[in-house]
Amino acid sequence: MTDNAPKTRRTKTPLTKQLELFLEDWPDRVRGVPNVVLRSALFSISKKRDNYKKLTLIASNDGLEIRRRGEQFNQDDLDVWQVLVHLARKQPLNTYVRFTVNSVLTELGLQHGGAQHNQLREAIARLMGGPIEIRWVAEGKILMDTLIKKSFYDEKTETYVLILSEELLKLYKSGWTQIDWEERKKYKSNSLARWLHGFYSTHAQPFDYGVETLKHLCGSAPKGRLTDFRKALKVSLDLMVKKGSLVSAEIHPSRDVVQVVRIPSESQKRHLARRAAQADAAQISTNEAEFNDPNFKSDLHGN
Repeated sequence: MTDNAPKTRRTKTPLTKQLELFLEDWPDRVRGVPNVVLRSALFSISKKRDNYKKLTLIASNDGLEIRRRGEQFNQDDLDVWQVLVHLARKQPLNTYVRFTVNSVLTELGLQHGGAQHNQLREAIARLMGGPIEIRWVAEGKILMDTLIKKSFYDEKTETYVLILSEELLKLYKSGWTQIDWEERKKYKSNSLARWLHGFYSTHAQPFDYGVETLKHLCGSAPKGRLTDFRKALKVSLDLMVKKGSLVSAEIHPSRDVVQVVRIPSESQKRHLARRAAQADAAQISTNEAEFNDPNFKSDLHGN
């Protein structure tokens, strides 16, 4: 079947070349994911999937509006998409990316039976089905596309050939995070912990977030009780501390906010160091300007 797939490679645009270099920039032990994906309910924690019959606003932040139509994504779908992008990252974008079913199932920590083959097939169908609309609020620009554009499958060799959306991969240019893949797999049975792991991985120094805000952003059932979510949140945070993803985590009782401490990644440490150096340089520049101000010198000498 795959012999029928087009063999010609598309002409690379400057953007394609730029993204190729960009997406290669992570080691095998991590998975690179756009921050907007990890800080929104695009891939929710829900096991029960809603079917959006029209474009529906998805909880997000970072100055973006996300809308979806079609079957709801969850954390299992995010696992699949992370693996596909990881396998594709060193191949030319917008060309055919080839992989065997069993190689992806192994990456996902799944067995190689017929049920798991169907599970992957359904996930690919969801990632192809129904558009995602991204609106950059400040710029007033809107992008609509699907995560996977085309899919071919060879039943004899059990090999997939996919085309990922180059347009949606542009989301990496707005900021992305390296997710520790083995660490994420520790929370396979806990969707909320997986979402929290990705969410807090995007923060070099996590802010305090309200419990209700986290409930909204992770895509928890809107009609679900906040009390129930708070209990599940505490269980998930305690598990992340136990597994070493967080140094500490506490739900502050009076303000109902979550306070966590985590060790930043090496790239985040470098980011914090650069930010501190820039702040120091800015302060030095301000001090020099004040010192050179004639009014400052006059005050200094008591005139």
